[in-house]
Amino acid sequence: MTSAPGASRRRTRNVVVGFFAVIAALAFCWGGSFVYLSVFGGEGSLPPASRVPEVPAGATVVGEDTACGSGGCWRVLKVRPAAGQTAEDLARQMGVDGEREKSPSLTDPATVHISSDIRDGLLIIQVGYQ
Repeated sequence: MTSAPGASRRRTRNVVVGFFAVIAALAFCWGGSFVYLSVFGGEGSLPPASRVPEVPAGATVVGEDTACGSGGCWRVLKVRPAAGQTAEDLARQMGVDGEREKSPSLTDPATVHISSDIRDGLLIIQVGYQ
């Protein structure tokens, strides 16, 4: 038994149209969040917690806060190093020694600025939009 002559062509067309519809939807979602952040993301916007560097085992988060100034808002994380580790070593291990930029991600299409400071033996990490 053979299928109707146009059935195969219609099926192929439907698969191709479906594929491009999925691609368009994904592009709209990612682009839509970028547009939303650009238009509505003002100085009070904060990067999601997932953009904060992961704290290694042994180190302890002793404080989490947000701070705001004329340049916007940022997340502040205070981390106590593991026993026998200095805050400088912890900063190097976490990759936050000095200032750096974290590229946009699929869920957060904006560049994140990460900087750190050492105060009273604690590593202070600031994460905000650039």
